[in-house]
Amino acid sequence: MTDTTQQAQGTTHIRIGELLMQSEILSSDFIRDALERFEQRGLPIGKVLVMSGYLTESELRQALEVQSLVNDGHLPLELGITVLRVAHKEHISLNDAFQRSGLVQPEDQETNRLGQLLVAAGIVTDRDLEEALQINVRTGLPLGHVFCFHGYVSQALLYTALQVQESIRRNAIGRPEAVLGLNAAAKRERNLERLEINKGYQKLPMKQALRLGEMLVEARVFVDKLLPDALVRSLQFQKPLGEILVQSHFATAELIDAAVEMQEMIDNGCLLQTMANEVLLNMRASEVPFAKALGQACTFRHRNNLAKVLVELLASAKAVTLTKLTKDIQERLEVNYNQINDVSKQLLEHELVDPDMLYAGMRCVYLVDVKFINMEQAAIILEIVSQTQDSVDHVLHTLGWTARTRLREPKNAQ
Repeated sequence: MTDTTQQAQGTTHIRIGELLMQSEILSSDFIRDALERFEQRGLPIGKVLVMSGYLTESELRQALEVQSLVNDGHLPLELGITVLRVAHKEHISLNDAFQRSGLVQPEDQETNRLGQLLVAAGIVTDRDLEEALQINVRTGLPLGHVFCFHGYVSQALLYTALQVQESIRRNAIGRPEAVLGLNAAAKRERNLERLEINKGYQKLPMKQALRLGEMLVEARVFVDKLLPDALVRSLQFQKPLGEILVQSHFATAELIDAAVEMQEMIDNGCLLQTMANEVLLNMRASEVPFAKALGQACTFRHRNNLAKVLVELLASAKAVTLTKLTKDIQERLEVNYNQINDVSKQLLEHELVDPDMLYAGMRCVYLVDVKFINMEQAAIILEIVSQTQDSVDHVLHTLGWTARTRLREPKNAQ
């Protein structure tokens, strides 16, 4: 968002370093030094400033309070700078600084800080928030990370709360309506947790992972400029983002299901994000089924010849009969560079393998290659797949080898 847009919407968004400089609390040299240390240590800049001795924890809390009031539109930037400067120079509290400046402190107004939004939506209690804030000040971890690490909220619900915060601040949705949407998202999550399909669901600590909307944008399912509006509509209609995208014809239900499933694979470390993008692109452009697109993404770009491993696994699961392999296939198995594309095509053309078992085998080949499972485990998985017609990753979860990290919607609800 540009400065012009912010002014047109009547809001100002200022970073903590800029606020400290404009309030004459720190110089640009100190901020620059803290930024360098911030990049090195991966800590919030405010915490680095305190650790470096440039700020006290009390001064940081005052600056963060003023920053929140300014960014939420409850205090003009100029007045915030004035009050913070007075509090710093005279070593007094913000309450006293407001009185000394002849200003009315907007303490009774609702603010849009993350913690307060979660309290307003009934997701955390005031006591939970106070404990999280104490950890935040003590450790320097972002408040959202604290909430996730201690199990107050899931990563998905935290992302929704952050989107609520952003949408309110850019005047895309009113606070009461946004809080209702956040509350509905929390209720929907609690209901999904009770379903058998989500048995064993774990709220993992905060980690770097693409949100569903970002994942679909990365895969060019739809353009990023449409994402904010779709997110707001999901709050307004109190429906999951995926459902909104399907109803708006931006994505199919199959694409949404695939994206959610691959988010969990990425969480468990058994799929690369680049592969997930490739799968979604292939499904969208060529209408390829998910299992096929996943198997191809996992194996086609590999340099080494994975075809031999694939055939060995399929044979161990009695999905392929080695004596029926054509001479051409046998020759391709002995080549050093990857022949899995041509071998898989010929296996299908000669009807030597069931397509679903072939794609399951491709997925297992990748999992073996990245050492997520070994050959014996892969053989067990394929044997179960052949008997149940379940996907490889469903079997992995059933065996307890992966965790349920993303809540699934029941099929009959879609």
